[in-house]
Amino acid sequence: MVLSRDGVAATGSPWWVDSLEVRDGEAYEVAFVADDPGIWMDHCHNLPHAVEGLVAHLLYEGVSEPFRIGGPAGNRPE
Repeated sequence: MVLSRDGVAATGSPWWVDSLEVRDGEAYEVAFVADDPGIWMDHCHNLPHAVEGLVAHLLYEGVSEPFRIGGPAGNRPE
């Protein structure tokens, strides 16, 4: 749920989204329920940006992930 954009609180009905287009210089404050353990990657859907590294990883203290790149699960990043 979006709480604010550029420091201005969201008003009216709750602003529920599963993705946001964040333009250069914009800042959003969001809230979410962190109830699915693991290490999650937040990424840009503009693939050239993602390739350039516009990604972030979210993880929870004390939570580990059994998967490793190239490990027994056979996962291979593109």
